[in-house]
Amino acid sequence: MGERIVGLDIGTSALRAVELIVEDGRPPVLEAFGQVGLPPGIIVDGEIRDRAQVVSAIRRLWRNGGFKTNRVRLGVAGLRAITREIELPPVPPDEVAAAVVLQAEDIVPFPIERTSVASAVISRTEDAEGLPLIRVLVAAAHRDLVDSLVAVVEEAGLEPEGIDLDTAALSRAFTLPDGATEPEAVVSVGAGLTMVVVRLGGTLQFVRTIDMGGDTVTRALASTLDIPIADAEILKRRLALPGPHDPAATRAVSDVVEQLADEVRSSLRFFGTLPGRTPPSRVLVTGGGARTVGLLELLRSFIDVPVLEASPLSFVDTSGIHVSASEADSINQTVAVPLGLALNGPARTRFELIPPEVAARRVARRRRRQLAVALAGLVVALGAVSAWRVLAIRSAQRQVQVLQSTIHTINTVEMPRYDKAVRLGDEVTTLEHQLAPLVSHEVDWLVVLNQLGEYLPPSAVLNGVDLTAATPTGGATAAAAAATAHLGSSVIGTGTTTVFTHTLTQVTQFGLAMAGSPALAGVDLSGGVSAAKTGVTFPVTFSITSAAHGQRLGQFEERIP
Repeated sequence: MGERIVGLDIGTSALRAVELIVEDGRPPVLEAFGQVGLPPGIIVDGEIRDRAQVVSAIRRLWRNGGFKTNRVRLGVAGLRAITREIELPPVPPDEVAAAVVLQAEDIVPFPIERTSVASAVISRTEDAEGLPLIRVLVAAAHRDLVDSLVAVVEEAGLEPEGIDLDTAALSRAFTLPDGATEPEAVVSVGAGLTMVVVRLGGTLQFVRTIDMGGDTVTRALASTLDIPIADAEILKRRLALPGPHDPAATRAVSDVVEQLADEVRSSLRFFGTLPGRTPPSRVLVTGGGARTVGLLELLRSFIDVPVLEASPLSFVDTSGIHVSASEADSINQTVAVPLGLALNGPARTRFELIPPEVAARRVARRRRRQLAVALAGLVVALGAVSAWRVLAIRSAQRQVQVLQSTIHTINTVEMPRYDKAVRLGDEVTTLEHQLAPLVSHEVDWLVVLNQLGEYLPPSAVLNGVDLTAATPTGGATAAAAAATAHLGSSVIGTGTTTVFTHTLTQVTQFGLAMAGSPALAGVDLSGGVSAAKTGVTFPVTFSITSAAHGQRLGQFEERIP
């Protein structure tokens, strides 16, 4: 079974999501698709203006769409989500990101401290003197865009797995072999923005966002004819149908469409003039505004290469959702971005703009899920051990009851003989000695687990817990023996675990917090500390004191008369 991924596109006029099953060596399988419209003004230039309405729309989309996971990949677009191309001296792959950050202030037009930055090496070249250089495509998005996306998604109950540029997602929505020798352009005409993307095989080469789209045409009609926006939208769709139309309306649409087509042509011409670049071999047009009357015809007359209406669904397996021809025709216009977000694609066409603190929360959630599974297994194991102990105790009780009955019979019916009474008394004592160790050193494991949960700081995460009871007969394990020697006879067990924290300071916080537990003592953090970018991992050992002692011994200490 492949990986289940949902791509969620929060666009100007609608929310759209696709769920794919992605497995190496097989076409992606489309499991679910859904969309929910948004009123005008809710999202403008990629910025969320009404958070509550977007949250409500996401929840409605998930209820109606039949999606089976709440982990999503998001896309960001707008005039504050940009790409820039820079050249750097050759540096090791793990140092490219740091080198890009050093130059970010020179290429990003908004405060770097409020910006999410990612990069991808797209080619290697040389400068005028023949010295080697690497060409890097830098993606940057203002944190206001990114944070608002994360906020609405998490408030709606979903978990953001990653954030990419919508333009990068477009480059992944149409499969093109890595061995391709000519670049290909994708033009997506949305409601508020038009995105122009050029890629060569698996390499994203050029991106431009044009501040025009289907809504631009609608506003032009409303302004020219002095009619409401809703009526202008209906009229715009009717203009694409055969028959006579208002000349004023036709001219208004033609002016905007010609301006948009000219912007696309200028973008592609500019790309062709860049050093080492050749014009695209074809242009794929997609998006909800792609069928605006006259747009495709103008693009075909302005551009010297084939201009085709794109079909993103032709690159995935749709047999599982039984899409009709008419439904596929409608979905094809708007599915490219969410489809590309769900597809992994080559690293050269993918950026990771998710904030570090959101990524840390994602890692913590995964560790908590793993810990929950581990604790569930531990509880099952402890339950099995406890059941065995109960059976052993009950068996011993039955033997004691049989002996009590025998003694009563001897005292009341038979003439007791001294040697027989002594023998029976010795057997009773032996059985009592067998019974007492079963419960005298018993650890109440639920108390231990509750203590771990109560004194564990919120910033720390346990990964695997190993608990051992001290052997009551004197054959203690090495760990229990060492703990007893150090802390005295009150130690009834030992435990080990591995702890994950975000910083070294939180290591100390963990030790201080655990020192407050009455049932856990000798918490030792002296093992090797493993530091990584996402946090610090270190081993911990501790002793279990008599505060976690089982309370059942008193039930079996009543002397036999």
